[in-house]
Amino acid sequence: MPDRLHLDGAWPGPVTVRRGWAKALARPWNDDFPDPAIRLERGSHEFLRAVAELLGPRGSGTVYSPALYPSATKVWASAGFTLFRLLDVMELTLGTDMRPPEYVMEATSAPDWQPLVEIDRLAFDEFWRMSEAGLDEAMRATPRAIVITARVDDEVAGYSLVGSQMTVSYLQRVAVAPAFAGRGVGGSLVRSSARWASRRGSRALVLNVRPENDRARRLYQREGFQTRETSLHLLRYEHVQ
Repeated sequence: MPDRLHLDGAWPGPVTVRRGWAKALARPWNDDFPDPAIRLERGSHEFLRAVAELLGPRGSGTVYSPALYPSATKVWASAGFTLFRLLDVMELTLGTDMRPPEYVMEATSAPDWQPLVEIDRLAFDEFWRMSEAGLDEAMRATPRAIVITARVDDEVAGYSLVGSQMTVSYLQRVAVAPAFAGRGVGGSLVRSSARWASRRGSRALVLNVRPENDRARRLYQREGFQTRETSLHLLRYEHVQ
């Protein structure tokens, strides 16, 4: 039948859902929260609702959107998604006068995710951790992306993930192992990410941060980021049994 959903892949791994031209990608939110996170590539709100209903039972019944600009939320709202959290957007204007990092930095486009997932687990609360699937998705979100790791005393102390698209780059993640917190590792990762973005022709480096994450906000402000007036919307859909 033409309206049948086709699911490629095996849950809880990443899956693709299709119906004719329409397409959505989905994965568990992270390793601690098995609720589906959906990324709509193309399709109507009817298709999006059908995907949410299909995948909702795979977790606790809640399905999450990506972090969206308000202009992109209409199709999600029409599908029955509602606002869950607001995320602040911060931006750094890139120039030629940027301080160098304080630690040894290593960059790769083919990272070993396992040690980075462990750092992420130590650095973030359960809901906000990123799984290997989530990090891989973030890596693929832009045409060019890199993972930068910071080494302190020959140990990996933290990492950043930054991607570039046209004249804007996106700082997708910064995580520092708690054992190395307060030693300037986060600032070094931000500066190294900014320098990478600048070398690729980006004019700005953009990130999102939880409003209550004061420690991260202070770090980004020290590195020259300014808070934009707009916010990103994280939405959720509640599947009804």
